[in-house]
Amino acid sequence: MYTNNRFPSNFQSLQGLRVLVVDDNVDFCDLIVILLQPYGVEVQKAFLAQQALEIFRQWQPDVLVSDIGLPKEDGFALIQQVRTKAGEQGEVVLAIAVTGYTHEKMLQQALSAGFDLLFPKPLDFDEFLAVLGCLAICQQSSYAIAQRILGNVLEIAA
Repeated sequence: MYTNNRFPSNFQSLQGLRVLVVDDNVDFCDLIVILLQPYGVEVQKAFLAQQALEIFRQWQPDVLVSDIGLPKEDGFALIQQVRTKAGEQGEVVLAIAVTGYTHEKMLQQALSAGFDLLFPKPLDFDEFLAVLGCLAICQQSSYAIAQRILGNVLEIAA
């Protein structure tokens, strides 16, 4: 486990979570893989937007973590395509932007483009892990609530 972690090391909510990391910095991608895998997170990495879209279509991650400053197509173009594809399939994908360009305008631009959160680089892994754990719990809770509602609706209809 990450030894400097200020949070509990047993994040069961992360177990089996699928995260797609997109960054043209190979070291950043490798670091995220190394840091998340001990928590049971399944991680795929991509270095270009088109590569990320192909992985997204085939693998269907729960969370997208993308740099904004990608070559060819930036993270804004990527998130718009991901949101379109996920919407067509009726899926919900959490999207986290990461960038070295941190200012209020960038935050607003990232949220407007379709990202749910923005983290500055260098990444504070403790904070990132805690937020990812909370997002996973919220996602699992929402799914469980929806299943209960649908179960009650189906019982009433029968």
